[in-house]
Amino acid sequence: MCAQPLCVPPFHELDEPTDFYLVRHGESESNAGGRIQGHTDSPLSETGRAHAQAAGRWFADRGVDALLTSPLSRALETAREIARHCGCSAPEPLDELIELDTGIYSGLDFRKLYDFDPQLHREFRVHSWEVVPKAERIDSLRNRAHRAWMHLLEHARHGRRRIVSVTHGGTIQWLIKATVGADNQRWMPLFRASNCGIFLFRVESTLTRDERRTTNPQPGTGFYGVWDLVNRVPY
Repeated sequence: MCAQPLCVPPFHELDEPTDFYLVRHGESESNAGGRIQGHTDSPLSETGRAHAQAAGRWFADRGVDALLTSPLSRALETAREIARHCGCSAPEPLDELIELDTGIYSGLDFRKLYDFDPQLHREFRVHSWEVVPKAERIDSLRNRAHRAWMHLLEHARHGRRRIVSVTHGGTIQWLIKATVGADNQRWMPLFRASNCGIFLFRVESTLTRDERRTTNPQPGTGFYGVWDLVNRVPY
């Protein structure tokens, strides 16, 4: 867990420049029906399978050498399609990449949230999931994003330089926010994440090998990181 409010993954420890790709899953049956999912499992729709195939073709010649996925079927199906096109080994499920728990909104139609509870809907539009009963809270999401990055950095320590993680729209928000290092982060602003939208974080340490062994830089320093792609849609 992050021991302090400002907690940036230790990107300064990287031995070599590394590309971290985040991919939202293809359209699910629940997406197509306008239903909120959260931890609810829903397979890809026919359109979602086409999304996943397009993402697979996009990654086919990019030298992917590690592929991770949320354990939910909509992400796992998408990751398997990417693996098929890339010739990668089976994707590694990682619990930290699961979607946020959407609490009592799980399974509801987005278009009917006002009818479900008008006051909650008004608060939700201002504060997002932080006010939804039983939904996952920001502190949990921040800590989970940090754990996910630590796992991805472990892959980088083993020489993987192009790492793909298939995950969810809500989780992508916090994986991005974790690299920014701003204190007192809230839900807003959001980053649009289309089905199979691709995000690329290119990062390298700015420390020498000796400095990486002996220096403990302040959070958010000691590396150069750029979000080169934000919601690149491959279809």
